[in-house]
Amino acid sequence: MMSGVSADAQNAQVLRNLRELVGRSASVAEFCRVVAINRQQFNKYLAGTHTPSRASLMKIAAKCGLAMQDFSLAPEAFVRHLDDRSASPGNHKLSGHLQTLESFARASAHALKPFLGSYFRYHHSSIFSGRVVRALTVIYDAGGVIEYVTIERLPVQDGKTREVYTFSYRGICYLMGNRVFMSDYERKQCNEMTSTTLMPQFRTPIRYMLGLLMGIAATAYGQPFAARVAFERISDDLTARKHLLRQATLLMPDDAEIPVSVRDYIGAASGALLLAAT
Repeated sequence: MMSGVSADAQNAQVLRNLRELVGRSASVAEFCRVVAINRQQFNKYLAGTHTPSRASLMKIAAKCGLAMQDFSLAPEAFVRHLDDRSASPGNHKLSGHLQTLESFARASAHALKPFLGSYFRYHHSSIFSGRVVRALTVIYDAGGVIEYVTIERLPVQDGKTREVYTFSYRGICYLMGNRVFMSDYERKQCNEMTSTTLMPQFRTPIRYMLGLLMGIAATAYGQPFAARVAFERISDDLTARKHLLRQATLLMPDDAEIPVSVRDYIGAASGALLLAAT
C-alpha cells in the first residue's frame, strides 16, 4: 500500500486505472479473451464489487506491458504512462531477448510432445528436514507452447491440528541440447520462481526424467536451494489430475512408495540438499 493512502482510496485508484486500460481495447470481451481472464469475474472488478487479487493484477499487467505498481499511479499519471507505452493487451512488443525465449519455446513444442502427461516429482524438501516432497506435475500443450502445472501438498501435524499447505506453480518447458528446461512461478503468492533442468530418457515409453531443481525455500529466510529431482511418468491422461493430486504429499526417504531408482538418484537426506546459509 502507498504511504498515506488508505486501502479504500488505493482500491478506487486501481479501479479507475483498470477501467482506463479496458477502455483502450475493442471491448471488455476482447480484453478478457486476450488477457485470459474470466469475464464474469472481471466484470465484478469493473463494477467495484470485488477487488482484483495481487495475482490477477500481475497477470493483467504482464499481458499489457505494465508493472503491477503502475495501477497505483494517480489517474493522470497512469494515462500518460499508457500513452507513452501504448499499452493494451497484446499490443506491446517484447524485447529482443524475450522474443528469443518465446521462439525457443515454440520451436521446442513438437519435440516435447512425447513428454506430455502426468508425473510425480520427487525431491528432498527445503523446509521439512529429512522428508521427500512428492508433487504432481502435469505437462500439456497450450496451443503451440508446452506448459506445465506443479502442485505441492505438504501435510503438517502441529499438536492435535493437521494442516495441509498447498503450493501451485505454472511454467513453460524448453528443449535445448537434449535437455528439458522448466521455468515457473508460484501462482498463489507470486513471490517465487523455480528452475529445473532434466536429462530425459529418449525411450518409448518415457518412464523417468532426472535432473536438478533450484528455487527459494518457503522459510522466513527464503534461502536459495538446489536438490536432485526425479520425475516419474504416471499417466498420459491429463484428466487424471484430481485422482493423482490426492497422492501429493511428504514422504520419508526410505518410503516404499518411492521407486527404488528414484531413491537411488535423489539420495539420502544427508547431503542431498544444497541450502544457502542465512
